[in-house]
Parts: sequence; C-alpha cells; structure tokens
Amino acid sequence: MNLTLFPDGVENPANLARIGDAARLLGIGCGPTIIGRLIAVENAPGAADIYGRRPLRGEATLAVGNERRGLSAATMARADEVVQIPTLSRTVNTLNVAAAAAVAGWYVRRGSGPQAQTARPETRRPALLIVGCDHVEVGSSLRSAAAFGFRDVLLEDRGAGWFDGPSSVRREARAAARRHKNPLRVHRATLDHAARFEDVVLVTPSGPGTALHRERLTRGPSQLIVVGAHPDDLPPDVADRARIATLGLESVGSAPLRPIGALGAESAAPRLIGGQGWEAVGSVGSVESVPLRLIASILLAEISRQVGRSRPSLGREARSVREPRRPRYGKAVHPLPPDASLLVDLDSLLDF
Repeated sequence: MNLTLFPDGVENPANLARIGDAARLLGIGCGPTIIGRLIAVENAPGAADIYGRRPLRGEATLAVGNERRGLSAATMARADEVVQIPTLSRTVNTLNVAAAAAVAGWYVRRGSGPQAQTARPETRRPALLIVGCDHVEVGSSLRSAAAFGFRDVLLEDRGAGWFDGPSSVRREARAAARRHKNPLRVHRATLDHAARFEDVVLVTPSGPGTALHRERLTRGPSQLIVVGAHPDDLPPDVADRARIATLGLESVGSAPLRPIGALGAESAAPRLIGGQGWEAVGSVGSVESVPLRLIASILLAEISRQVGRSRPSLGREARSVREPRRPRYGKAVHPLPPDASLLVDLDSLLDF
C-alpha cells in the first residue's frame, strides 16, 4: 500500500466515513500520519493538474482539506507537490471532500493521459443518467456533474426524494448539490430512456468489463453513460447492446460489487457502510458498499479528461505580433547577376 489519504481538518463525520470508504475501495491507506512525499490537493496558484501523471512510485500521502477552509497553512508549507482537480464550471469549482479524495487517489495512484484540448469540446460530451436512492449521495453526485461541466443530467430517483421527497430530505439533497449556485438542470428519467440512445455504456465499480480509461466516452449526445445501476437492471433491448466499463475497485475476496438492494431474499443480510451504492455479495461480514458519489465523481472526472477543454486562443496582442504568412505564387521573376543577360521573346513575355 504505497498511497495514504490524510484528511486535514475534515470535520463532518459523514465525510470522514466516505474518505475511509474511498481509501478502502482504492486499496490505499487512510490516517493522520504523513508517509513519504506529501501531495496536497488544493486549488492553489501553480498547482499541477491531476491528469497527465505517471503511475505512483514509492510512498506518498495525499492530503485533502477542510470542507470550507481547505488545507491548513502548515500542510501547504510542508507539501512536496500541489495538485488540483480541473473543473469546468464558473460557479461550482470544488467537489465534496470525499469525492475529491476518491478522484485524486484514483489518478495519483494509476496515472493517466493529459486532458484533451479540442476546438468544440461540448460536441463530444455524452449524456449522463444517474441512478440513486440516497439523497445526500445523489446531491453530491450532481455537484460533481456541474463541476465537471455538465449542464443537464438524467436522474432515476429510487427513493432519494430529489423530486418528491419531504422538505427536509430535499433540503439536505440540495445542500449537498450546492443548489444555490449549481445551474445544473436535473430531468426525471428511468433506465427505459436508454433505449433512445445509439450508444449506451454502463459504468460499474468492479467486475468484468472494459477498464474505464480505455472506454471511449466522447461520442457526444447520442451516447448515454449510466452510473449507479447494475447490469441486471437494464431493459432487455438495452442490455443486449450496452457496453460495460469498470472502475476496477477493490472488492471483498472474489465477490463482485453489486448495487444495494439487488440481492435476493435468500442472500445474507447486507452490512451497509455507504448508504447508497454497491455491495459485494458473499457471506455475512463480507459485504461492502460503494457510495454513489465516489464512483460517479471518478467517472465524471474521466469524462472531463476525455472530452477536454477548449484550445487556448491567441489574444489580440499576440495575434498582432505574429509573423505574417508569406504569400505563395504560381510564378515568380528572379533577378539575374549583373554580368548576365537573358533574351526574352515578346510573345512569351506577354503570356507571362
């Protein structure tokens, strides 16, 4: 285990529990001790993007900060490296701290290619369908969707209460989504809507499937990415053509991770750690869950990496000093040396 998560001043017990879940699922450590190089996750001037890194070698500690204040000055001063998670929203420019820990841990440990740069990235952005049953997990996932540049999201609400829940539940969900500054449009949907799309990719935490970073997630609005559902949940006409992409997260023993609530009556009673998410099917004491915000945020970060940013354009001043392009001629006249002479026929000269 060569990477450790260090929650620096994180106060919310639920966030601390989710950071622990992220460490467990990524197969890394979590604790108050700094081991090896210290990598700080903070939106700070000069911070390097989390993308475009080689896989981690040697021991390192990844520090994530307080929900409001970020990392402490002492941690920043001690850091060997500062990285940031690039966001694409003008109003939602941070993730939930546990979601940030999952994203940063995923990319620092595994490495990735750089974020793409393209002329029209929005034409490459797929549609997104989130399936959720816990209001806070759904809200945090919607916060991540906005931060990574989505303007519209489809939501199958399986009891999360985002649309019709009690006022207290809706208030908590919207607080988790940072709704006061989150312009994301959330549309009521079900998995049956997947039939309308030419290309469907279901993202799972573990099990068989194409590794997420090898799956093309840039096919534009005709492609639908689904997260939070199990392959068995897909309608038959969609399941036959949908592709499975997996995050390859840690499961318990050989048991695959499954969505909570998908177990049959004969299965052992699940031990729920993450509330909404996935669980490994096995004997009592071997069931683990995957909170939706963690898998959704890793997925959204990878979509953002592949879809990319707009290519930086030259400013007016830079364009004005750029060397002018030399004209191209089909024919040209070249001067002769002073002591040379050339006889030219008048008709040839007129033709020229």
